[in-house]
Amino acid sequence: NLSPSIPWVLPRWIPTMQPLQSASADEKKDITTMTILPIDLALYQRTRPYPQIPETVSLTPEDCLKRHQYLRSLVGHKQRQSPLGEPTNREEPAFVAISDEFLDLVREGKVEVVHGRLVGVDKDGTLQISDSQALSDIDHIICCSGYTSQSHNFLSPDMLSTLDYDVGDGFCPTILAWDTLHPSLPGLAFCGMHRGAYMGIMELQARLAAGVMSGSLLLEEEQLQSAMKTSQTIRNFTPRAQFPHFDYPGFIDTLSKLCYGDDFPKYNRDVGDLVVPAFYQPDDELSRKCQLEMREEIERGQDGSRMPKVVLQSILGKWSFDRHIVHLKTKKVERIHGTVKYSKYWERSLDDDDTYGNEMFKHDTKDNPVLYREDGLYEFSPTQKFEVFREYEYECKHDSLEIYFVEGGKRALLFLSLKFVPEAAETKFANDDGYWVKATSDHLCIKDLYSATFRVKLNGLSASEVIIKYRVKGPAKDYESTTILKPQWS
Repeated sequence: NLSPSIPWVLPRWIPTMQPLQSASADEKKDITTMTILPIDLALYQRTRPYPQIPETVSLTPEDCLKRHQYLRSLVGHKQRQSPLGEPTNREEPAFVAISDEFLDLVREGKVEVVHGRLVGVDKDGTLQISDSQALSDIDHIICCSGYTSQSHNFLSPDMLSTLDYDVGDGFCPTILAWDTLHPSLPGLAFCGMHRGAYMGIMELQARLAAGVMSGSLLLEEEQLQSAMKTSQTIRNFTPRAQFPHFDYPGFIDTLSKLCYGDDFPKYNRDVGDLVVPAFYQPDDELSRKCQLEMREEIERGQDGSRMPKVVLQSILGKWSFDRHIVHLKTKKVERIHGTVKYSKYWERSLDDDDTYGNEMFKHDTKDNPVLYREDGLYEFSPTQKFEVFREYEYECKHDSLEIYFVEGGKRALLFLSLKFVPEAAETKFANDDGYWVKATSDHLCIKDLYSATFRVKLNGLSASEVIIKYRVKGPAKDYESTTILKPQWS
């Protein structure tokens, strides 16, 4: 992967703090809990009450630093310890990439990251990169360069001149009021022509254009000229943000106020509320339906069904472990220490496991199981030490993280089924100390009962500690095993 800059890599689902939906109306003001939401809902929340205007179109170094700190709090240590690394200049705008698997692919060497900008391709396929670098033995090239404006192919030279059109500027190719209108071209309007346009924005741009062209919406010259200056500011400001209208709530509020005054949105107008396009239109039944679906989405984010994937993604990588086994009757203590690696099966043949059915292989790669491999030294006594290993398979199934025995390199019987929940409803979320999630499960092995407790400490989307306890009781067994795992940075 050749990248000219380092983005913050976020998955499609983000843990946030939201009011507890099962609480009463009065309690919701005071009780919040970890809520796993789609990334667009997690990131697009109001920082000011409606209307969040004027739209923010430039960022100070202090603004940039705060955004980097926020994104780092979401990612945790996982990106910092990967070959990708973190953005280095925190006084410049933050860029974001969305992928569930990219960081893990980089960490496991499936994807190699090369920092630099492509400046040329030789006849033999060698890539010439900035800073006099070169990459050879390239089989295929995929250019992820985005879209380029094609307005110059159908607009006249006079129109392009009026629009101050720059074909080489993919960030802000035209100077327009609200990226929609130009006061000198009253019969022409643009919808969704700026980088990063969303459907809600395009809908309001279309309503704005239709209102002005039909005469039902009258704009003052001062409004148009002020918006034109804003467009020029967006083009000229450096360093540039990832998108020209990075303040999504501010831009959609601005367009809504032009089209509807203060009538819409009727809902989600307070600080912290989620910004959703369905609230920016006059059909109240549709808005209420959206409001209900939003509540249901938040409830699903709080019911634990999304927790297994967050936990499993957080623990991928290498760990050191230290285990103490205390025999409660004799007080004898045994110790095992070594390393653990959680690695995802990126590719796996159906022939590898026929015994327990092929259902697990019907999922996309994102749902592939994870292999737990433990290698350690068992200190049975001061004079007796043995090298040992153990393997399990972890897999997300519905609202549980299931752990299976591995025998002879193949999945065997189910061992544990874990349902994780935050240890406290009012868990403090985005701080350096992290927060704990916990799960318990029992396994009866003939006459021996294994009662397991798993605790995972999350810093953002990265686990910083795992504690696994087993209380084992049976005719010939009565011991407690405690294993503490700490990340190994490589």
